Parts: sequence; C-alpha cells; structure tokens
Amino acid sequence: MRRALYGDYLECLSGARNAFRSLSRNLEAAASEREQMARDSFAPCYGIRYQMSITASKDVFEASEIAFRRLRDFRDLAAAGTLASDEAYVGGRVLYDDALSRLRAAMRQDLDADRVSATPARLQR
Repeated sequence: MRRALYGDYLECLSGARNAFRSLSRNLEAAASEREQMARDSFAPCYGIRYQMSITASKDVFEASEIAFRRLRDFRDLAAAGTLASDEAYVGGRVLYDDALSRLRAAMRQDLDADRVSATPARLQR
C-alpha cells in the first residue's frame, strides 16, 4: 500500500513540477492566466498530501512535507511570472530538487528498496 501511495505522490509532484517548467518558459501567458494555471497544476497535490500524513512513516512524512512546501514555493514563482533564466527560479528549483532527493531516499529506506535479495545467486542468473 505504501509503495503505491509513494509512487502516486511522486507522480503528482512531478506533474506539477513539469507544469511549472512550462510556465517558466511561457512568455505569452497573462498574469491571471499564469497564476490560475500554476494553482490548478498544484491543486491535486493537496489530497494526496493528506493521504501521506496518515499512511507514510514519520521520516517519509516529514520529508514529504518539506518537498511539498518547496514545490509550493516554486509554484508561487511560476505563478508570479518568474522565468527559467531568473536567479530566483534556479534557486527555487535547486531547493525543490534537494528536498525531492531526500524524500525519495526516505521512501526507499522505508520500503527497504535497497535490500539485497534473499534469492540464492544461482537462481538470479
């Protein structure tokens, strides 16, 4: 169950992040349209965030909250019209990417994803 939830959460964050990437390269969107697009792209993350709060391990939940907040900050940059070449955009991307890396590491640890298989070597061939 956690594996599916974690995958869904990462997928949701990724979808929003990709939308913000597109907005940061869109020179034609009006300010109100840009803000609405950013908020609409991020909205699905709230529901799955609440699922994480009651299902994820403590370490994963804490990391998921940090990643969520960094992406929300990134959303605000995209909504405000910050372009991909702007220093604020680059800084926001780095903060989010770092938080996402820590989240994935916490998820892998929680799921014991790096465990060495108990299958004998002769059967792994």
